[in-house]
Amino acid sequence: MKVQGGIGLLGGTFDPLHNGHLAVARAVREALTLDQVWLIPASRPPHKLHYPITSFDVRAAMIRLALADDPSLVLSLVEQDTNGPSFSIDTLERLAVSLDARQSYFIIGADAFADIHSWKRFREIPRLTNLVVVNRDGAGNMCQPASCIKKHFPDYRLTKEGLYQAMGQGDILLVDMSRVDISSTRVRTLARAGDDISALVPLCVAAEIRRQGLYRLAI
Repeated sequence: MKVQGGIGLLGGTFDPLHNGHLAVARAVREALTLDQVWLIPASRPPHKLHYPITSFDVRAAMIRLALADDPSLVLSLVEQDTNGPSFSIDTLERLAVSLDARQSYFIIGADAFADIHSWKRFREIPRLTNLVVVNRDGAGNMCQPASCIKKHFPDYRLTKEGLYQAMGQGDILLVDMSRVDISSTRVRTLARAGDDISALVPLCVAAEIRRQGLYRLAI
């Protein structure tokens, strides 16, 4: 399913950005032939309110380093001055001021999509953007994307392979990709122990983590 142009939106804590994040961004960009994918670090993810996270500025700086040689991937600072939890619907409303909803594609993993019913005002999200659900091999999703669409977005109908549509709403597109078995938790654990993380994150990110001694204490 190619859409020819547009902007992908990939949010996350990115603590730190790793090669799995970049693989998802590039897989969606190539599958849909998007112009760019914006990586949007969250100010304070609502599901991590009681967990320590690295400061926004440090996380953003690592992303900026990693994207320096790829103009198709862009750091977005829309969450930089957010006070309180970072809810996707609020971020999308802020972005809607400058982005055409028909040309934006909000990227979400199938595992997170299975839990979308717990998100703030989740039914309003397709009003502000198209949804791209990334189904990674072997992810063991509790709810397969097609079943979740039927359950949580009942107005949508399959119009062609991998494309669901509803009147007056953004599309829901399914993109398959190979699973990349990397997590930020694993990267932090290895970094805390002083182990090599160069195969899991961009080399510039690994160097910055070493330089600042990140993840050695509380995270």
